Amino acid sequence: MVKHWRDVKNEIEEEIDRIWWQEPEEVTMSRLGIFPSGAGTDGQVLGNLLFLVSDTQAMGWWTIEPAIRSAIADPLFTLEHCKRMWKYLTVHMAKLLGDTDPPKCPAPWLNLPKLVELCNDIVDSLDTVETKEEFTDLIWSWENYVNRLNKWFSLVFPWHLGLDFPRRGQEEINELVRLSLIWEKQ
Repeated sequence: MVKHWRDVKNEIEEEIDRIWWQEPEEVTMSRLGIFPSGAGTDGQVLGNLLFLVSDTQAMGWWTIEPAIRSAIADPLFTLEHCKRMWKYLTVHMAKLLGDTDPPKCPAPWLNLPKLVELCNDIVDSLDTVETKEEFTDLIWSWENYVNRLNKWFSLVFPWHLGLDFPRRGQEEINELVRLSLIWEKQ
């Protein structure tokens, strides 16, 4: 059954309210290294956390949001072009973050089943969107939801690991070059 876009927008808004002040379960699970799907490389989940930060960033404020806003504002882009563009840019990423593929992937790959559910609901409701203004209203809620998830994942990312990768200054670089020249002479 096709949902109306306003109903989908309301569902998204309810989800935003739910996750605004309280860390969502999917973020908590990810932060704690719990990925029932088995996602991870060599028994570690740092890559998962990186993708959760970067893909929600790309799907939100960094890439898709400005592209869609530009398309909506461009008179050469019709409403249908904007809808297709949003689907082309968003659906594949949402599926990678939250879809399942039993038996290979028995649980949402990166713990975001609600993200893919809401994305699918938007796709299913697009036929009820009749104007660019309505599309803007619906996508505004989606962007807020994705951006809020991104803020949570950015907050819990283990940034302290960066202390093991300090930026090298020119003095240190010169010393490394000097030492490598000594090594080459041996």
